[in-house]
Amino acid sequence: MERSAPWVAFGVCVLAAGGVWLYRAGHPSGVSGGDAREIVQEAWTRGRRVALSGEQLTSVGGAKEPLKTHVLYSRSGSMRIEYQTEPLKGVTIWENGGRTYRYNPRMKRLTVAQRRSTPEDQARQERQLLENYTPKIVGTALIADRKATVIELRSKNHADRLKRVWIDPQTSVVLGSEDLEGHTLLRSTKFTRVEFLPSGKEPAESEFQPSDDLVAKYGTARPGDTSTRFEPEQLSKLVGFTVREPKSVPKGYVLQGAYQLPCLCGKRHQAARLEYSDGLNTLSLFECGHPECTAAVTRPKKARSPLAFSLIKDHFYFLAVGDAPREDMEKIVRSAAE
Repeated sequence: MERSAPWVAFGVCVLAAGGVWLYRAGHPSGVSGGDAREIVQEAWTRGRRVALSGEQLTSVGGAKEPLKTHVLYSRSGSMRIEYQTEPLKGVTIWENGGRTYRYNPRMKRLTVAQRRSTPEDQARQERQLLENYTPKIVGTALIADRKATVIELRSKNHADRLKRVWIDPQTSVVLGSEDLEGHTLLRSTKFTRVEFLPSGKEPAESEFQPSDDLVAKYGTARPGDTSTRFEPEQLSKLVGFTVREPKSVPKGYVLQGAYQLPCLCGKRHQAARLEYSDGLNTLSLFECGHPECTAAVTRPKKARSPLAFSLIKDHFYFLAVGDAPREDMEKIVRSAAE
């Protein structure tokens, strides 16, 4: 596995968790009418309380095989994502009212972070979404054996980019989504099976946190395992190098926060991750410039994902991963490295 792979995998997990509202959007009354803007706004503001269990397939442009995941959501807003195929097989994310846990069996690591999605965050992202995208109903289609309303969210800042979503009209759950640039498919996530859970079958809260055995075996905290949101200047003082903010990010994207995480080189110093969002999509910029870091000594293989770009400059190692074309990832990295 290439040396940048742990950060690429972490970035994929962040994208899955950060955009999870898209796959559990709904409210009890369902979507029976209204225009596309109203449907999207309902999903964003009240659509986080549908209990369900299901299987999803995620395809990234250029990847040979799709990622298969099992997902579980509760009415309280908790969720669990289990990756079932390589290269993320065994990786599991739990998110409950206060914490986000990530377990990577290959690295034998269980990390915990404060849940980042506050009501203020959700309100800010809703404003971003409506500022940056124009929704339009374009038809209906069958997905996961259910007839869905198809809505296109076209970027106001990039005319050739759009996200297409399939919404179940009975529950308002989004059954699938696609990210496109022109006619090129960048990423697709769709339910292949979905079961909506009545109150008697709703999962217990224990389903949304690691087992006691897993915590006992891998839960010993190490530097960076517990992540708090910082401003880049604050984080610089903690990680021992100046965190570089990119001078160029895609239009509409705003910094959500800076976080520390274990460095690729395996030493005890920490690396940094800057997270950006346009209200719908997420980008992460990973970087390390600690004097003792060895990640940049021997140039690692370039990240092969079409949604990632890496660079080494002046003993700094940079990697961008996100919901945007690879050329945008390159601009972000190069502007941070200047």
